[in-house]
Amino acid sequence: MIDRRARLLSLLACVTAPACGDDDGTQAADTSGPGSTGASTSGGSDSGSATAADSSASSGSDGGSSSSDGGSTTGAPDVPPLGPWRVMSFNIMCSACTPDGFEPWDDRVPHTGDTIRRHDPDLLGVQELFSGAEVAQIEAELPDYTSIWWVKPDPDSLDYADAAIFYRTGMFEEVEHGFYWLSPNPDEPYSTGFAAPQLPRLVVWARLHAVDEDFDFVFATTHFDNNAPSQELSAPLVLERTASMAGMLPVVMVGDFNSDPSDLAYTILTEGVDGAGPHFDDSFVLADDWSSDSNLEPPPEYDPSLRIDHIFVAGAPWQASGWIVDQWGYGPNDHYTSDHFAIAVELSVR
Repeated sequence: MIDRRARLLSLLACVTAPACGDDDGTQAADTSGPGSTGASTSGGSDSGSATAADSSASSGSDGGSSSSDGGSTTGAPDVPPLGPWRVMSFNIMCSACTPDGFEPWDDRVPHTGDTIRRHDPDLLGVQELFSGAEVAQIEAELPDYTSIWWVKPDPDSLDYADAAIFYRTGMFEEVEHGFYWLSPNPDEPYSTGFAAPQLPRLVVWARLHAVDEDFDFVFATTHFDNNAPSQELSAPLVLERTASMAGMLPVVMVGDFNSDPSDLAYTILTEGVDGAGPHFDDSFVLADDWSSDSNLEPPPEYDPSLRIDHIFVAGAPWQASGWIVDQWGYGPNDHYTSDHFAIAVELSVR
C-alpha cells in the first residue's frame, strides 16, 4: 500500500524554496519590500461534484436561474437582494516559507490576523495553511468565524489546508460542503497530475445559507499550482464543478489562481472553454475602480494587470465596489507579512 503521508511529505519538501509554491511572484508582494472557535470540518465530506446545484435553495426559496450559459452574473431574476458582503482572499504564505526579510511564521500569525480583521470580511478564503495546528492559530485570531478545510480522513494521511474557507458564524449557516482535487482524478484525495512536479491542490466549496436574506449560495476557494500547464488544465475543471453551480445558485469563488489577466487560465475562467459555457465574472472588473490600503511611506506601487489572486462571481447580477489591495508592513522592519497581498471587495445582488 502506498504511504500517502510519506508521498505527500516528499512533495511538500519544496515549500521551503523562496517561491513557496507560487509562480514568478507577479502578484506576490515584492520580497525586497520596505524595511472562532472555527469548527473545522472533516475531509470525509462529499467529493465536490456540483451537488449544491442539484436542489433549490432551502427555506422555501428556489435556487434562482442564471443565464443560458450557466455562468454569467446576469439573468438570474429569482435571486433576491443579497448583501452587501465583504469578501476577502489571502494567500498568507506557508509556515515553512521564510524569504529574505520576512518574519518567522509565529511572528507573522498576529499580523495575518490583523490584516484580516482590518478588512472585516464576511467571507474569507485563505491559501497556504497546512496543518491543523496552523489552522487553529488562525482560528484563534478570528473567533467569530467558522472554518472548512480538509481534515485527514485516516491516520495514514495528512491534514491539508492549502485552501480553507472562513465564514462569519452569525451571518451564515452551512448546508453542505465538499472538496475536489485539481488533477486528472479530482475525486482522489491528494492527487496530482496536471504538471510535474506539482503539489496537491484542491478546491473547497460550501453551500451556505445567508440568514438575513434566507437564501443559499456557494462560496469556494482554491490555490492553483504554479507549474504550467496546471493552471490552464485546472481552469476547465473548476468551471465544470463550481461555475456550473451557478445554474441554480449564486456563486462566489476566490483564491490564488497563479494566473494574471493575460494568461490562458484566466481567459478560460472568465470566458469559458473556447469562449462558451459556464464562466465567472471578475469582481475587479465589475468594481470599475480599485484602491490600495497601506501604512507605508511612500505607498508601494501596485500593478493590477499582474494580479494573480482573484475574487470571481457567477449565477446572479452581482455588483462589486470597494475592491482593495492590502499593502501594510509589520514588524520591526515594516515588512509585508506575506509574499501575496490580501484583496477584498464588497459584493451584493440588487
